[in-house]
Amino acid sequence: MKLLIYVPLLTPRIKYIFNFIFNDILKTEVGFSVNIEEFTQSALPKFCYASQPIGGELFFKSTNLLFEHKITSQQIRTTTFGDNKVPFAVEKSTLPFDVFAASFYFLSRYEEYLRSTQENSPYTSTQSLQYHLGLLKFPVIDGWALLLKNILLKQFPALSFGPREFSFNPIYVLPENTAKNTNPIARTASYFKSLIRRITTNEPEKLALVHQLIVQMQQEGFIKAPQTFISPANAAHHSDAQMQLPKTYIRLIKNNIGNDYSMYYSNQAGFRAGTCSPFPWYDLQLEQTTRLTIHPVAATDLGLINNKTTEALLLQVNELLDGVKLVNGHFYFLSLCNDI
Repeated sequence: MKLLIYVPLLTPRIKYIFNFIFNDILKTEVGFSVNIEEFTQSALPKFCYASQPIGGELFFKSTNLLFEHKITSQQIRTTTFGDNKVPFAVEKSTLPFDVFAASFYFLSRYEEYLRSTQENSPYTSTQSLQYHLGLLKFPVIDGWALLLKNILLKQFPALSFGPREFSFNPIYVLPENTAKNTNPIARTASYFKSLIRRITTNEPEKLALVHQLIVQMQQEGFIKAPQTFISPANAAHHSDAQMQLPKTYIRLIKNNIGNDYSMYYSNQAGFRAGTCSPFPWYDLQLEQTTRLTIHPVAATDLGLINNKTTEALLLQVNELLDGVKLVNGHFYFLSLCNDI
């Protein structure tokens, strides 16, 4: 059964974020209507996303962000929701904030576009809105999607949603001397030989814990797909100094690269785009969804060993894993392996 959403204007931004939340995360079919009469007469499960409600239907009040067609500085009001501070506060709505505008702002990395026109230095985690609101360590968009699912099911019990399963996805960036080795088993063996060598020389206890984490996930069956290996040609931007929006992703698209694993902060674990689900990159300059799929990385091996103690490392990993498991998402773990 399709979910019908009334919007006064159907923009590329609205189609992008609603399709991501409802189709990609919640696994349900969504449709749109800009006709009030058509919407009010429809017997489908439905809600209104606008500045004012139409009648007695489920209503989520909108802010301006998703109806705009340009990149402008946003005056973002925040409010408290549960134990968290959330952006794009609204009143007289089912939720006290515009969950769709907030999700789009995080997912599109809107704030990084605003900054990239001013300077070329790396964008750091402490500059992000998620960091200042205390939302960086949890995949908030996936969490908000589950909240929307519960709200909708109370109103429309017949509405169906597809299942999601937690997965742990290790990704390895390989140097030039192993790039020609196309045997996945040999690559994995080579990686762990390097890891053991690093354990004996640099931060042994911490790196051993990172290794044990991957082995544990394999034993528990969370690593089901073949591990991903990134060749040097596709990994040149895997550092804060070189990864910059939108230049990096435009270059990848021009080089016909379909998947990317650079959505992370190297010095800070967490969810740079607010999600643990793969998503198509939205080009804010062209206002269109692209064919480049972003796989958001929750943590890197080098980032984890920056913890001062092994106890802090374990606490951080457990916090991240618990958040992803809570939403049945994908935990992408990147090893910046450069000494095989």
